Amino acid sequence: MEEEKYQIDIKANYINLLLLEDELKHFDLILSKPIKEMLGWVEKLRTTRSVFLTLYNIKDVTSKLRIQSPNEYVVKTKALRKKLELANHIRNKGIGHLDTTLLKRAVQWNPLMFVKTGKETEELRLADAHRAVLESCINSYIDNDGVQKEFGHEVDLFYPKDTEEFYGYLNLIVQESLDWLSDSKEILSAQIKYHSIEDIFELSSVAAATNFDLKGKSDLSFCKKDSKNNIKEGLEKLVEHGVSPEAINLIKNKYEI
Repeated sequence: MEEEKYQIDIKANYINLLLLEDELKHFDLILSKPIKEMLGWVEKLRTTRSVFLTLYNIKDVTSKLRIQSPNEYVVKTKALRKKLELANHIRNKGIGHLDTTLLKRAVQWNPLMFVKTGKETEELRLADAHRAVLESCINSYIDNDGVQKEFGHEVDLFYPKDTEEFYGYLNLIVQESLDWLSDSKEILSAQIKYHSIEDIFELSSVAAATNFDLKGKSDLSFCKKDSKNNIKEGLEKLVEHGVSPEAINLIKNKYEI
């Protein structure tokens, strides 16, 4: 009952969407930057691996988010979830954790990382490591016949055609995900009842009871009588910080102090 009163679920989902949108916009900005030197290529490859973790988390939200929404939104959500299957695979094999078997295949796939003439070039080896792991993730996403499920062929980012195809795909997925996040935030925001200054001490009392043992439940109940002393102390601090007498009186009247 208290969770519904304070809209805990809706607000938690909104925070999730807000953070995912921020991460995705940040990664999109880096991925859009022109590459001028080897470190720029390393940054792009690193970001490419990282963005798939965010895309996986977006896929996870598309499965768990339960909100009242128009049918068009539902159809859009299902379509995006299907497109993010590759993100699920890459997260499991090459970014959420590094799969040992995949790392061995990455070494086999890109032997140039360990050629003597390049062993002193750390930037190049780092770029090759990122690329080999990323390509191994992409190329191990196969059907029962061993065919790559997204592109229909093995991807080698050393070749411009493969690079253009892959990053064209990634850009499309990122933009569709950003659109979906924006739509989802708008729907949730319309359902959130935002608090007034009069509610701040009730909320502070509830906040003080937060249980950070995630295995247990958190107390969301509020008792005005038990909270009055805390409210008085809080009002004194607000006065010290310059809150207007009008606002202070409003709170006193609300809580009968």
